[in-house]
Amino acid sequence: MTSEIIAFLGFVFIATTLIAKVCERRQDVLHGPYIEGRNVPHPFRSSIDWLEQVFYSSNLRQSFARLGLQVRNVSYFASAIIC
Repeated sequence: MTSEIIAFLGFVFIATTLIAKVCERRQDVLHGPYIEGRNVPHPFRSSIDWLEQVFYSSNLRQSFARLGLQVRNVSYFASAIIC
């Protein structure tokens, strides 16, 4: 049981890191859509717009905020282990 928890937490941290790297690269001036000629529309733009509408029309935003407040101690614990 303990190994599954450790594996799940490891997966969550790796997924979070990869998502953060993708978002960071997307906002980067050298690799983002800011360079002339790279203003290509995202292939899943309509799906993303639909998901944003669903997300904002429901109460998921408040639920995720509450969940983030409850789970923030996990990141504190993880940084204490790393240090």
